[in-house]
Amino acid sequence: MSLLTPTSIAIIGASSQEGKVGHDILKNLVTQGYAGKIFPVNPKGGEILGKKVYVSIEEISDEVDLVIIVIPAALTPTALEECGKKKIPSAIVISAGFTEVHTDEGKKLEAELVAIAKKYSITLLGPNCLGLVRPSIKMNASFAKDLPPAGNVAFVSQSGATAVALMDRAPEEGIGFSLMASIGNKAALDECDLLEMCEKDDETTVIGFYLESIRDGRRFREIAARVALKKAIVLLKAGVSNHGAAAAASHTGALAGSDSAIDALCSETGIHRAHSSEEFFDMLSVLSTQPSLLSDNIAIVTNAGGPGILATDAAEKAGLNLPALTPENDAKLKPLLPAAASTHNPIDCIGDANAERYEAALIACRNDINMDGIVVLLTPQVMTPCEAVAETIIRVMKTASLMPVTVCFMGGKSVEAATKILREHHISVFPTPERAVMAMAALRAQEARSKIQEANNAQKKITITAAPVPGCGIEAKNLLAGMSGLLDESTVQSLFKLYDLPLPKQALAKTPEDAVTLAEKIGYPLVAKISAKDIIHKTDIGCVRVNLKNKEEVLKAFTEIMANAKKFLESTHDSQLTTHPDGVLLQQFLPVGDEFIVGAIRDASFGPLILAGLGGIYTELFRDTAFRIAPVTQKTAYEMLADLKAWKLLLGMRGKPQSDIDALASLIERVSQMMMECPTIKELDLNPVIVSAETVVIADAKVILN
Repeated sequence: MSLLTPTSIAIIGASSQEGKVGHDILKNLVTQGYAGKIFPVNPKGGEILGKKVYVSIEEISDEVDLVIIVIPAALTPTALEECGKKKIPSAIVISAGFTEVHTDEGKKLEAELVAIAKKYSITLLGPNCLGLVRPSIKMNASFAKDLPPAGNVAFVSQSGATAVALMDRAPEEGIGFSLMASIGNKAALDECDLLEMCEKDDETTVIGFYLESIRDGRRFREIAARVALKKAIVLLKAGVSNHGAAAAASHTGALAGSDSAIDALCSETGIHRAHSSEEFFDMLSVLSTQPSLLSDNIAIVTNAGGPGILATDAAEKAGLNLPALTPENDAKLKPLLPAAASTHNPIDCIGDANAERYEAALIACRNDINMDGIVVLLTPQVMTPCEAVAETIIRVMKTASLMPVTVCFMGGKSVEAATKILREHHISVFPTPERAVMAMAALRAQEARSKIQEANNAQKKITITAAPVPGCGIEAKNLLAGMSGLLDESTVQSLFKLYDLPLPKQALAKTPEDAVTLAEKIGYPLVAKISAKDIIHKTDIGCVRVNLKNKEEVLKAFTEIMANAKKFLESTHDSQLTTHPDGVLLQQFLPVGDEFIVGAIRDASFGPLILAGLGGIYTELFRDTAFRIAPVTQKTAYEMLADLKAWKLLLGMRGKPQSDIDALASLIERVSQMMMECPTIKELDLNPVIVSAETVVIADAKVILN
């Protein structure tokens, strides 16, 4: 692949002036060990850094694998065209001044680059990027100052500054790189393309992404699901705050956001999600140096009680277990530690612990069938031999190559030398117990996670019985044609009937007389609620009445609801809103059950996101929700429900029978199908969905079109 392993590189815009990007990139290639041919290009000709300067790309008689373009934006299309004619297969456009400046000229120039790259089949990285670094061949084709250490981590960054910072910190963190690629504006190559490159790259075993946007979420999801089975993927996604959520038209809209889409992406594909730069560094470090953790069982070895407690709290939060040593190993360890020491997990070697005590504890844990990973903690007390303990950890863990270890040496200057020793031997060291434990949690292998999920499913006795409804996309699209905004109840009923989504008996009353007639037909008790295109939150303005038992209560409810609705609509002073409600929807009063929400929202990058969670008045209070990217199968729907804290409600608590989970999972699947087949649906709320052992019924529904 010429982009990653070029044997010859041309720099269009090479400069003799120090401090210019064209000079810095050329200097990096010339002075940092790149062994391939280097061709500086500048119309002035001459010589720079001992290299002949060519006045144009055509003057170079040799073949060129990669061209780096560092000239004003307006000149780049012509330069790239010349590269295409010379059949140069790969190009990196460092230059800025394209779509990132938000001008018509910038957009036009970038579109020209894409068209030229496509015309000549040029692999194009950038524009507006830092460049590309390949440490194994000492290629620093960027304006980053130094070549980072070689290793197995590929880092793909949408921010050049973030890439520079990570590479600068890499030696301190013990991270080595197979590749660093700055993707800039992603005019041609984007995160999906780089992920596929990393998949095929033998040097890469861990892939780290810093992204501010994902162009094609569904493609990225498909590739990541495949790659994550073979290589660890870590994602730090910026720009996930959900400003404006309070103004969303539905509960789903208020709860969702790009953050929910990324959570769903990571849950479904096995991507490790970092929520901070610190966590990103930690994950890259530990995943690139340690084997996978094959179960939840770990041991904590410490010389201080406080850090041991902090680590224990972190382990519980991360879902890791601290099993006891087997009686045999416990009996072997006790005589090797002082009487005041503890062989319970955490194993506390107490404050004056020397390297021999640490060795005894580590060997006991290494040999114990109950342990699959070890977290080692140390505080530098007066008598603590930090370097000797570090050497001991290295020596013992060399004999347990399949058992991961993470280390926390708390302190500053006193532990610097020991920390350096550990990192030189590819053991990740962290400054706090919590980070050491969370790093261990990141080592849970995809294979292990899959086995755990299978075991959980078996315990939950999941049976998938219902089949999805036949495709009804054409009928649904015809039904919704020309409509926008909040769907009226009549259309909702017709739409839901197509997808076999269960609604209670209901009818729309336009007059008080209609209300009485329809009430007798449906049967008491009843629920009454306003039907108006411009009223979304009905309860908030007094437009819902429940448990109506006779015609007098129905008449009173009708009058009050219509009056409250008209008062609300007239008070909005919005000329776009109608001041005349359609009427009052009378609905069969549903039996007692637990209230859940099923919803959907259309994400710009990932398409439909499907929501399941605790519903009713608790929806936004507890935010007990799970999101997945459509299409959602019934099996995936079960996994969503099992992720909820409210899962126990569905299983049955305090003598209540288990709810009809099959029917609820089927409902989620059919909502997903409807969202896939009806692209004009923007948001959807089924809240509450009444769930009991006997039935699943949608008590209220909002469908909002683009």
